[in-house]
Amino acid sequence: MAEVLVTGGTGFIGSHLVRACIARGDRVTVLTRPDSDAWRLAGLDGRLALLRLPPECFARAARDLAPALVFHLAARTRFRDPGSPAALAQAIRQNLDPLVAMVTALADAPPRAFVRAGTLAEFGLAPAPYRDDVPERPAGAYGLSALMGTQYLRTVRALTGLPAVTARLSLTYGPGQSPDFLVPRLVKAAMTGQPETLAHPAAERSLLHVDDVVSALLAIGYHAARMPPVVTVSDPRPLTMADLAAEIAALGRGPVARIGDPSAGAADRVVAAPSAALTGLGWMPRTDRRLALRSLLEHEEDRLCLSRGAE
Repeated sequence: MAEVLVTGGTGFIGSHLVRACIARGDRVTVLTRPDSDAWRLAGLDGRLALLRLPPECFARAARDLAPALVFHLAARTRFRDPGSPAALAQAIRQNLDPLVAMVTALADAPPRAFVRAGTLAEFGLAPAPYRDDVPERPAGAYGLSALMGTQYLRTVRALTGLPAVTARLSLTYGPGQSPDFLVPRLVKAAMTGQPETLAHPAAERSLLHVDDVVSALLAIGYHAARMPPVVTVSDPRPLTMADLAAEIAALGRGPVARIGDPSAGAADRVVAAPSAALTGLGWMPRTDRRLALRSLLEHEEDRLCLSRGAE
């Protein structure tokens, strides 16, 4: 049992992490904005502390809580015109500044582990498949701000010994994901019979189920002191977006995607193998994608039935 602090705990990955921590007996505090919708944490009343605070108060709250484990998942991932100077400045303010403030606030009573969610977007235009020793080339505001956070934590760890690790996460899917992402859209298409248009069907992605991501984050948190400062969490077996659509279609009621040029997006590869330090702990992707996709289809079918029944 440990005192665990989670930022971004009302989000997709964060909510699954919160539930996993509670299931193993941790005392969990979630820091979230006052306007954050906590629907993903439904049913957990009384089993966690949910602190709704302005972002500028997060650091002070973290210091007062003195947690043993910190999982910092809060980040803004989408920006208008992400290559513009204005977007870059906004990303730094919203993603880097809160990280710096929180680490600074925890300096007098450092946690046993500080695990932060990074992203393969930090590699950006670097040649794929990405490796831990490949120089990063972020292509937009989110990737740049994430890489700056990674380098900041790397430096803090070298100078202070804080057991801080950035977990660079690949594309993640699973229950509770925003419908803005491709997997939920394809699942919905399978149920409604209204196919999605795939602009880049040949694009490749390393794709992980959220349960595998959570198990990696927990393993990293437990072993943070002997982990390297940056760990890639990914599936070494990528698939194209066309293949993903075909898998979902095979489980559903018919075609889920419209594909024009099947070779479009062939140069778009966000692909990486997991870090050796992580696989050395025995971690590997264990979720059966077919079963996981079937579960998402069943959930979407139930949701649509309830929606129609309420009409």
